[in-house]
Amino acid sequence: MMAINNYTVSQDNKSGLWYCHMKGFPYIPCFGSFCETKSDAIEYVKMYNGLKHNVDRVERKKRKGSDTN
Repeated sequence: MMAINNYTVSQDNKSGLWYCHMKGFPYIPCFGSFCETKSDAIEYVKMYNGLKHNVDRVERKKRKGSDTN
């Protein structure tokens, strides 16, 4: 199966967070894809494009970070 590269990342101007979205639609972020680093947001792009990804690692890191608050 060939992966279709319809998703990319952008940085939110107000929060500075990176997020995944469909190309041409930066105002519609993919659910749960806001990340502090571009590399983490790229993992969501890989997932939505049907490629091998590490979103589970990113999610664990997010949960671990929110537990300290």
